Amino acid sequence: MEDVVMRYLEDAIAAEKSFETQLNGFADEARDEGARSVFALHARETREQYELLTSRLKALGSSPSVLKSAFAHFFNAAPKVAQAGHSDEERTVQDLMMAFAVENAEVAMYECLVIAAEAAGDQETIALAKQIQSQERATAEKIWQLIAPAARNAWAQAQPSSERENRLVDWIEDVEASERNFESALSSFRGRTTDQPELHSMFSMMSNKARTQHERLEKRLRELGGSPSTGKSTLAHVLAFSPLTAQAGHSSDEKSTQDLMITYAAAAAEMAMYESLATTADEAGDRTTAALARELQSEEKEDHTLAWEHLAPCARHAMMTLAH
Repeated sequence: MEDVVMRYLEDAIAAEKSFETQLNGFADEARDEGARSVFALHARETREQYELLTSRLKALGSSPSVLKSAFAHFFNAAPKVAQAGHSDEERTVQDLMMAFAVENAEVAMYECLVIAAEAAGDQETIALAKQIQSQERATAEKIWQLIAPAARNAWAQAQPSSERENRLVDWIEDVEASERNFESALSSFRGRTTDQPELHSMFSMMSNKARTQHERLEKRLRELGGSPSTGKSTLAHVLAFSPLTAQAGHSSDEKSTQDLMITYAAAAAEMAMYESLATTADEAGDRTTAALARELQSEEKEDHTLAWEHLAPCARHAMMTLAH
């Protein structure tokens, strides 16, 4: 079990190192002072977390891996090409949504590290993981508070009025593309849990829900004169993420745990996405789109809660299987 703890520490170290790079990039391009400050502050905090985790790993007799980690891949899953065509203010909104998703991913990641350390009786790692998890939760809350104001600012900066109308349609296209990709990811997770009836049922329900969501969004999009996008959207790239190569070396139960972590983070991304869409629609006076966004956001909160409820039991089951 100590080997498992070291492997989980390696994953966390790789993830934090990757996210520090992302945060510094977000801070450099942010046009909102509040967002820039939060990104820069958490980049420094992330560097400290990386150093604490590395020190703990070395105390256990190992050193950081130069390889993978599912979440290291996840944290780099927002290619700048996906932001093409968006204003500086809109890119700040997207960076905030991505950061909120990553913070939630880290909260889940440290929950699993705590459970692995508990199985190994490693009290020092338990304490460290809980300390960092608390910091991630606090940062997620700060980021959430910035999303709606940043969306309002992006709308205010869009000129002339004809451009504003196009921007709202663009946002709906991004959201619809994200839901389609999330449905695909959930379907792949479902396919890997045929021997786990409870998880299989949950992923089936979530996948079906995602399908109805993108159908409702497509209907609204066509009512506004738009059509589904075949490309783009930073969040669409993130929600399509299902890196099987990053799960190499993990047991099937651990892979299910990782799928739950990704689902938890992706649901958070969509909650943030709908916060931005609802805010933008409110500013545009489009009550129909705003109401749809809030309805879908409520559904994503349900998935977010459900993924969290399954996470710890799944992680403990994985640890018990490995222990025996």
